[in-house]
Amino acid sequence: MNFPSDMPVSQQRRLAIAGLLLLLAVAAVAAMFAVLVLKGNHGASAQTVREYNLEIVPTDIDYGNGNVWHAWTFKDVNAPAGTVPGPMLEAKVGEKLVVHVTNRMDIVHSFHTHLTGYPLSQDGSQLNIITGQGAGAMIAPGETYTYEFDPDRPGTYYYHCHSADGGHHITEHIHQGLYGSIIIRAKDEPKPKNEMVIFMGEMGFDTEGDTVPPYIMNGLGIPGGEHALEDLFKEKGITAVADQFNKTLPVMKASVGEEVTLHLINIGDLPHTFHAHGIAFRSVEQLNGEYWPANVVPLDPGVVDTVTFTYTQPGLWLFHCHVVAHADAGMIGLFDVTEPTAQSPPP
Repeated sequence: MNFPSDMPVSQQRRLAIAGLLLLLAVAAVAAMFAVLVLKGNHGASAQTVREYNLEIVPTDIDYGNGNVWHAWTFKDVNAPAGTVPGPMLEAKVGEKLVVHVTNRMDIVHSFHTHLTGYPLSQDGSQLNIITGQGAGAMIAPGETYTYEFDPDRPGTYYYHCHSADGGHHITEHIHQGLYGSIIIRAKDEPKPKNEMVIFMGEMGFDTEGDTVPPYIMNGLGIPGGEHALEDLFKEKGITAVADQFNKTLPVMKASVGEEVTLHLINIGDLPHTFHAHGIAFRSVEQLNGEYWPANVVPLDPGVVDTVTFTYTQPGLWLFHCHVVAHADAGMIGLFDVTEPTAQSPPP
């Protein structure tokens, strides 16, 4: 710091000390501001992570009487076996969805989603091999790949294998059972109390037996449809019909007066439609909350809708594809609707 030559030394010292104190004060304020900014940034970057561990495994689905589907499935790492469809994955907008996938089979498989906004390295398609970006997303036998997504829009999505390895087309990998749902909710959206997913599609190629269902919902189907159930009842009674619940016949539970949220996904290559007896469907994603005319939801290949409905009467209520030939070939199921459980009065 330079002072005039004629300024007394004592005054120079006082000014120098004042300048130093001013610099220290400015530095302290700057440091406090920096700490606040860093804390604010840290809070803004604290992101909830939804993490899943999946395996791709073979799974036999036994329909009885020597009819078996040797399916390919996704399964949760802690589950005893794979399922068709695979596990439902859930996240909210603003969260990070992380999925670790291990291929336990002997050909290449992958995990491709219908989410958006992710880098190519997370695609799980042949372009990962072609471009060299995330080549491991096409998962070799025995390998694991981690896929990461930042969902930015709520809705019903799904995942499926996108491989064509082993001499099989992509469609064959999918129809062999390698698919599942992804439900993205808005930040403040609560999870529905009764939420279901139904995948409609065609049966995969690796089967044995003469009467495996060619069309399935959630991996199940009963050739002959409702007529087959009627014949079974006439021959062996209601117990024989009940024995088919969640073996060849998907059965879902609901209560009278309870709103149900149902995610419908056509994973097949053919158009399917969804109809349930006795209820009206309010379309969340296709019709902005309006009802489907005639209570039939049309689903072209790859198309989804989420519907809500409420039963007013108890009973076993049919649902089925209203391409009726598909229902006759196996694409039927039941809603098991009961009266609400009586609530105990408060003490």
